[in-house]
Amino acid sequence: MAIPLQRRPSEPRRAAWRWPRWRRTEAALRDALEREREAVERLKQLDRAKTTFVSTVSHELRTPMTSVLGYTDMLLGEAAGPVTSEQRLMLEAARRNGRRLLRLIEDLLTVSLIENGTFTIDSEPVDLRTAAQGALEAVRPLLADRDLELRVDLGPCELEVLGDPDHLERVALNLLANAVKFTPDGGSIEVRLREREGNAVLEVSDTGIGIPADEQPQLFERFYRTTTAQELEVPGTGLGLSIVRTIVLSHGGHVGVRSTPGAGTTFRVDLPLGPGPVR
Repeated sequence: MAIPLQRRPSEPRRAAWRWPRWRRTEAALRDALEREREAVERLKQLDRAKTTFVSTVSHELRTPMTSVLGYTDMLLGEAAGPVTSEQRLMLEAARRNGRRLLRLIEDLLTVSLIENGTFTIDSEPVDLRTAAQGALEAVRPLLADRDLELRVDLGPCELEVLGDPDHLERVALNLLANAVKFTPDGGSIEVRLREREGNAVLEVSDTGIGIPADEQPQLFERFYRTTTAQELEVPGTGLGLSIVRTIVLSHGGHVGVRSTPGAGTTFRVDLPLGPGPVR
């Protein structure tokens, strides 16, 4: 005769205990997930507020700074009367630092557009040599009190690309300004422009402090600054190269870097040639 199995008295109590504990764990997980979602949403709101603030302040700063630079140029042009050599040195220093501040304002404005998803380009045929020449003119004041050799080879032929002339000049200017900033006196900077395999290729090389190999992949990240730049206390925001990458990619191009610590750096920008002939 089969004897029925009997449940031990403790088993119902354990089963009754397991179910509420599982429910409590599930409820705790739901609460934790909800708190995490709320924290993420608060961070997003703060980020949007930061972007709006930066954009507003940059717009408010750009207009008076443009006016200050305009009047400084007028004074240097002796529109208000003769300028002594000592006064000219002071005005040139004011203009040089004013232009530096204006570039920072433009960088902040560009970053806010990128973050808002409103960054656009207006494409038209552009001779990349013209963009490079504009950048060279803009960077010359940075070279005024430096002992740096600047070599320029823009090639004999027009290199036409489809793009935004202001943004393309900005690419060349940011790369040149970086080269000036990170190259000690006695060094050299070279700008080259060539046509290679259907692309217009812009290279900016320097004999500066160089970039460690393990940090090069992070160079184009927003706000990133190399350990060398921080140790040497070289001023900067870490925005310039991220803006270069955004502009180049929006033009269907590519930007890369080669660097050896203590020997120098070369940035290379490849942009597809436009429909116009290379002459």
